Amino acid sequence: MGGGLPVIKYWAEHTVSPEGLKLWQTLLHKSACLSCSWGTGGQKGGFTNEEGEKLQRCMKSVESISAEIQPPIPPQFFERQSLEDLQKLTSLEADKLGRWSFPVILSAKSNHYQKINWEQIYSLASTAFKIAPERVASYSSGRSSNEAAFLLQLMMRTLGSNNLADCSDLCHAPSTFALKQTFGTGTSIVSLKSLKETDCVVLAGSNAAYNHPRLMNELIKLRERGGNVIVINPVQEIGLVKFASPAFPVKSLFTGSDIASIYLQPIPGSDVALFMGIQKSLSEQNQINQEFLQAYTENWSEVISHANSTTWETITETCGVAQTEIETVAQMIASSPKVVFAWAMGITQQQNGVDNVSSIANTALMTGNVGRLGTGLMPVRGHSNVQGFGSMGVTVQLKTEIQQSLEKLLDRSLSRVPGYDTQALIEAADAGKVDTLICVGGNLYAANPNWNKVKRALGKIKTIIYLATKPNLGHFHGLAQEQPLLFPSSIVSRILIKPL
Repeated sequence: MGGGLPVIKYWAEHTVSPEGLKLWQTLLHKSACLSCSWGTGGQKGGFTNEEGEKLQRCMKSVESISAEIQPPIPPQFFERQSLEDLQKLTSLEADKLGRWSFPVILSAKSNHYQKINWEQIYSLASTAFKIAPERVASYSSGRSSNEAAFLLQLMMRTLGSNNLADCSDLCHAPSTFALKQTFGTGTSIVSLKSLKETDCVVLAGSNAAYNHPRLMNELIKLRERGGNVIVINPVQEIGLVKFASPAFPVKSLFTGSDIASIYLQPIPGSDVALFMGIQKSLSEQNQINQEFLQAYTENWSEVISHANSTTWETITETCGVAQTEIETVAQMIASSPKVVFAWAMGITQQQNGVDNVSSIANTALMTGNVGRLGTGLMPVRGHSNVQGFGSMGVTVQLKTEIQQSLEKLLDRSLSRVPGYDTQALIEAADAGKVDTLICVGGNLYAANPNWNKVKRALGKIKTIIYLATKPNLGHFHGLAQEQPLLFPSSIVSRILIKPL
């Protein structure tokens, strides 16, 4: 059983510790969760969500706040710790060092980070950005603010560069691309109110019990009102089978709550085959909503024909799930008046991520589960600012309306040269085409699957400027060829506003 007493124990350890007062002040504040971004303030305070429900803070929220309110790193710390010492740290150990509270630099001839002053910062930054715009790039993370994102993209485009890589390029880019192709929007089309009205949730490629625990409360309530939760994940996560949420104290202490009505474990990378099997079964059971398809979709008959023409043997051998299990899931979906299809990065972080999302979207359309309260498609993202950054213009595919507004603001045309997304940035750096990189939040080094390649690529960039609240592995391994600079993120506005 996931959750339960370990969660309560974690809460107790942190809220009664020396950091407890500051932790409680942040928990009670009207804000969005640092971890998952679900609203936690409403009109009534930090434990109340958008719908007025109580006890809406989870362990991940406490974990994130605890990391952000740590004491600052002592000024003498880097005099004692060499680069070799820092590179031996795990991700958790790096996170526990404290908050960045002063700017540092690692020069080519030194084995220690050294504190620098503001005049040095402005001089180095000015020199680093006064180069050909195509050789300047940025990388940003949703953990920064939308305001910082707007300033970042404005600075980059003013310099003449469109190289605005973002963490969303590595996580839900397939969701954005596929959903835009199908529905014209790259975001979730399911609200919290809609989620509360659904009769069935199909949850694919997600370990929500650990990564999105507040979603678990909605799944528990769905099961209690007689609905179904269909979990699709190669690994059987215990929290998706049974979960004990502190929001349900009696069950949390004793039995926990059932989550999965059925749990399918496909072969990794075979999600298209699995959803094609569901589509084939829906067709064989005469459960395709043809009236909906004819009224609201195009080319639907081709999708159904492709599913029907694929043999069950091919489908089951490809996905590793028995035909009877697939048929059971199809019947659950067909018999549910309102279905929400949700997924996380187990679906998107694959070579065929776009096809995975498209197969989920097609299944929703075939059953008419789009456009009504209690239905729709819901990519489960890590933080709302990931989406917000794109809306603010931190993207290599800038909307025409935003581009026109920026050109009016700047009173000149912007560059039309295509920019680097995250993977293209790594390839360009590895080819020696990037001289300056500014990273606003995030961990470009560890977020990539191939650490050796990323380390080599970043090592070919002359200057890397990191803006962060606390250390991560990238600050000790993603080192520039000449000088990595590290600034506390609280000073980002000063760096971006200071004339270059």
